[in-house]
Amino acid sequence: MSRRFENPAKILVRAPNWIGDAVISLPALEALRARFSGSEIVVLSRPWVSEVYWHMPGMPRQIIYDPQVKHRGMRGLNHLIGDLKAEHFDLAVLFQNAFQAAWIAWRAGIPARIGYARDGRSLMLTEAVPVPPRSAYGHEAFYYLQLLFRAGLIERPEPVRPLEEPRLALREAELSWAAKRLQALRLDGPRFLIGIHPGASFGPAKRWPPERFAALGERMIGELRADVLIFGSAAEVPLAEAIARAMKHAPTLLAGKTTLTQMLALLAHCQLVVTNDSGPMHLAAALGLPLVAVFGSTNERATGPLSARARVVRNPVPCSPCGLRHCPIDFRCMQGVTVENVANAALQLVFRSKMTHEHSI
Repeated sequence: MSRRFENPAKILVRAPNWIGDAVISLPALEALRARFSGSEIVVLSRPWVSEVYWHMPGMPRQIIYDPQVKHRGMRGLNHLIGDLKAEHFDLAVLFQNAFQAAWIAWRAGIPARIGYARDGRSLMLTEAVPVPPRSAYGHEAFYYLQLLFRAGLIERPEPVRPLEEPRLALREAELSWAAKRLQALRLDGPRFLIGIHPGASFGPAKRWPPERFAALGERMIGELRADVLIFGSAAEVPLAEAIARAMKHAPTLLAGKTTLTQMLALLAHCQLVVTNDSGPMHLAAALGLPLVAVFGSTNERATGPLSARARVVRNPVPCSPCGLRHCPIDFRCMQGVTVENVANAALQLVFRSKMTHEHSI
């Protein structure tokens, strides 16, 4: 391990900009905190991912980078850089791959700046780490750990395994808010709640067809006497409404009606969550919820949920995983995943969770 990194008093960690990536970065942030337990670690994050880190146990302090409001334009960016300079950081670890992340750390005068040699930013890094081949890290969580290892910050990257325990924790006030919201929706008491998040911001190639989400919801209502909650962003409201229209039993539409923290709190009251490969999939996994994730164009070995209570359903076809946003042919990877496939995985998971709960009493 490099001696110059032995005792940094303050470390700045530039967080990724996507919710799923933020969740996937948590093992590396945990490893960094374990290695530098005497250092103050501060996370620089965008507003929409900051709530992920707020719910990390023993959460680090955060500085919010908001380029749409407070840090808009060069004047706002210079204001952020001035704030970072005043913090007197000793080390910057850049989980984000962008040029701007290195430029901000360099402009802020942080003496040691570590990141992957990507996006033409190597000259602004004191440790420009070559990007390892995919075979060297597998799951994307290992990608962040490899950065720490190859820069000499940790002795070895521990394997990232699906965990039984949650990586995110909600506060009592947040859970209480969700309980009152469910009561107002007349969904309180001993109700079996299923949370569905049918969106995926990456693109339509990652989205299971909405009519199948609708059919799955009907199936779960019949099999489990469940109530269905449909989550999503404001942009995903039309998708949620299309699913609701296709269902005979009306679900509760929450798309566009919650903050990320509110969604987390409501999800935590669900006995089952069904998603595509998306940020909310990683959130549900990090909460330790029973989760079924439908995969199509992406590789579950690289971006799958890191939870022992999660199940992945996919249709193995030769062209998948392609990593494309839009399918150029017949969408066979997703079309081949039937309602029966997902329902069976869900029912098996619910039964297993129920048996585990009964044995633990």
